[in-house]
Amino acid sequence: MARQTIHLEPAERDPAKLKKTGLSIAVLMIVGGVLVTFAYRLKHQSDEQDARPHVVQRLTEVFFGRDQNNKAFTTEQLKGKTTLFTPLSLQEGERMKESLGAMRDLSKKFPDDENLLFLGITVNPEADGLDELRHLLTELGVADDARWFFVQAEEEAARGYIRHKIRAEFKESVSSLEGPRERFRSTLVFIDENLHVLAPMFDLNLAREVADDAERLLAEDPEEARRLNARERVDDVEKARARLDAVLQYIREGDLKEG
Repeated sequence: MARQTIHLEPAERDPAKLKKTGLSIAVLMIVGGVLVTFAYRLKHQSDEQDARPHVVQRLTEVFFGRDQNNKAFTTEQLKGKTTLFTPLSLQEGERMKESLGAMRDLSKKFPDDENLLFLGITVNPEADGLDELRHLLTELGVADDARWFFVQAEEEAARGYIRHKIRAEFKESVSSLEGPRERFRSTLVFIDENLHVLAPMFDLNLAREVADDAERLLAEDPEEARRLNARERVDDVEKARARLDAVLQYIREGDLKEG
């Protein structure tokens, strides 16, 4: 635990001052969280104004694995299709919930679109066996949908391909009272029919955190909430979902930005 050595004061303590200090720290913690997530939103304003995707790079290296049915899988199967990808780690069910829910909803929205695929590659193949991957698909209600591929491969190969070829990061560092800590990052990435990895990528957990922070700030500090326009952020998950739909439509129309 970090020691408080900056402020050297007499041992006598004023309860009123301590209470005031405690409240100030609490407010700073809440507002600080909102400011961080708002900064993220400001950074991505251009995505909100123009959802057209652009090419990050092309998947020239073929990835090999086994799908949930123990059939050979390669990224060559994605050619001619539009694919929505996310990294998997079955021990991170809560962190995957938003992304998998968005994928499932898109598959239900376009049930007859055979050119739309859904791909997940586990980053923990030792723990995430094929039986577990099939079970997750069953829980999502898409086990009989041939457009879904949950893939297992050698761990180093899977992690390297996700990070360096698809350019999706599956770990992130976040601040906490105990110091920085790592957590699973659940990202959604589109890959087009020519195996182009596309941006923007989507982090629906971050959108959820923005919405939750905004709701909390509205309840606990209405004045600060007005200053930060928090009310405009309470539906950030829905806005992110709408942008996801818009990006898919642009991909279908072949309308990509230069970049």
